Amino acid sequence: MRQVYADESVWMPVVEGLRRRGWTVTSAMEEETVGASDEEHLEYATERGWVLLTYDDFLSLVDGTEIGHAGVIYVSQHGKDVGELVRRIDGTLDDAQGLDGEILYA
Repeated sequence: MRQVYADESVWMPVVEGLRRRGWTVTSAMEEETVGASDEEHLEYATERGWVLLTYDDFLSLVDGTEIGHAGVIYVSQHGKDVGELVRRIDGTLDDAQGLDGEILYA
């Protein structure tokens, strides 16, 4: 099972919800990386082999480039409650086969 790194845009109740579903998740708050740039968050997760979970638009950083990463899961939080976000992300992680270099939308 891959470790998931939730950047600072991801709500902590979502992180906790994913943990209750059995995922290993750490957050920018817990890793003390709050305030880092998007590039720094991506680099931090990549160096550790962690999948990056974000509500931010990291897609311009990785889409169509040769930047290596352990996977990025993007989910839009607009109009969704915590429960729906947890279900969407959980389902995406559950269905994901090798995430290296992949961008998934939850």
